[in-house]
Amino acid sequence: MSDLTPAPAPSSAGSFRLTGRHVLFGMIAFFGLIVAVNLTMATFASMTWPGLVVANSYVESQRFNTRLEQARQQQALGFTLRFEQSHDTLTLALRDLDGNGVRILGGTVQIGRPVTRTEDRIIDVPAAPDGLVSMPDALAPGLWVADVALLLEGDLVWRYETRFSVKGGD
Repeated sequence: MSDLTPAPAPSSAGSFRLTGRHVLFGMIAFFGLIVAVNLTMATFASMTWPGLVVANSYVESQRFNTRLEQARQQQALGFTLRFEQSHDTLTLALRDLDGNGVRILGGTVQIGRPVTRTEDRIIDVPAAPDGLVSMPDALAPGLWVADVALLLEGDLVWRYETRFSVKGGD
């Protein structure tokens, strides 16, 4: 007789053994997923917003005091600007303190979405003696940003930046 007893037969319920290979593959899969998600998010971010506000921040900083004084003078005029859209027509209305239209000799409106550059466009503003300009340029519903530069009498360039919302469905 022998003192050795036979080893118990392996059961199917507890047969899995965690090895170094399993841990390695798990770590590679985990960090691979994190890298893939980060690359995807970075790609989407770079496609929708370039991150550029001004081309040269130093040059713009040198113009700051001049622009600040121009803004104070412009604000003293008390002009108000309003955008409205009806069907396929975008309307710009420039009014003085008394509500009368301000004569516009021409200008431009750079318009786009606040977060993306995909729908940016520049609209030329024709002369308007009554301060009311209708442009056949429909905007999609949502939030918009407009940077306006209008030439007024006396070689005055009136600048204004505004955010406005276009409601869906007329």
